[in-house]
Amino acid sequence: MDLKIAGKVAIVTGAGNGIGRAIALRLGEEGAIVIAADLKEADAEGVIVEITSQGGKGLALQIDATDEKAVDAMVSQGLKAFGQIDILVNNVGGGGGSSLVINLPAEDWDRTITITLRSTFLCSRAAAREMVKRKAGRIVNISSISGRVGESLVGAYSAAKFGVVGLTQVMAKELGRHSITVNAVCPGYVWTPGWEHMAQWLKANFSTMADKSPEQIFEERAKAQTVLGRAQTPEDVASLVAYLASEEARNITGQAINVDGGAVMH
Repeated sequence: MDLKIAGKVAIVTGAGNGIGRAIALRLGEEGAIVIAADLKEADAEGVIVEITSQGGKGLALQIDATDEKAVDAMVSQGLKAFGQIDILVNNVGGGGGSSLVINLPAEDWDRTITITLRSTFLCSRAAAREMVKRKAGRIVNISSISGRVGESLVGAYSAAKFGVVGLTQVMAKELGRHSITVNAVCPGYVWTPGWEHMAQWLKANFSTMADKSPEQIFEERAKAQTVLGRAQTPEDVASLVAYLASEEARNITGQAINVDGGAVMH
């Protein structure tokens, strides 16, 4: 399937590793010009090196997606380099680790909401202002199945990801008249730093898991909780993001779509 995104300019935040990296590479494979934005400049540069080595085109930017001025500068740099912004993928997220809500430090709550929800708001606002001028655009926000069903031990993360879904719906309604679509992708069991922290917490707090590695705990949980009996990969997520960023998905907006092996059904 030709997704018809060749030549489109795509910003991917948190593009240096994991899901963000897979998304940036997939968009590059589809012919998009990729702006890889990451807090770690070397990681962003590594992604662009890989894209350009395959004949693609892009720009690496060091960016704190929670900083308003830095986000506005990111969009300005993209416009200066390539003249337009067609696609935004808000992938930055994370924060407070694993804890019962009654034990959750307020600073961990604030950090998680800032990293996950504030970044999505700031980047969406900045990119959408430019998309409105051109009456076209695609925004894809990375939420989580923890943003569809509340999950114990990740209260701040779950609240933030629910917020991402809510913001997605609001912006879809506000921007639809400008032919801009806004959707959310909700990954399930993908091995990430957040999941590694969760597995470490389970290992430390449950005697039945004390002898297991974090990776083993994760794989067992993924097998037990998904109807397909397996974890998901960053590339699984990237495939859906690429589709939602394309012309093939021009009539899909305001949706939160799970990539979770059937763990959560709606």
